[in-house]
Amino acid sequence: MHLVDLLLNVTTMRRAASTLGQEITFYEVENAKHDIFLSKISVREKAFNLMFRWLKHLEDDWIISIKT
Repeated sequence: MHLVDLLLNVTTMRRAASTLGQEITFYEVENAKHDIFLSKISVREKAFNLMFRWLKHLEDDWIISIKT
């Protein structure tokens, strides 16, 4: 069984992502494949938890913005 499918340069990806806007969130998930949601179960669980936490943060910020 393969644990990884290719090598991604995280430093280069961070640099490129930082050009997309001012509000960028970075998460690194160890042992993830390039399609993180096709990685092994423990990696997917961490990725989903991070994603849902990030979405909750966006929701909370949106709620605050519409109340002010």
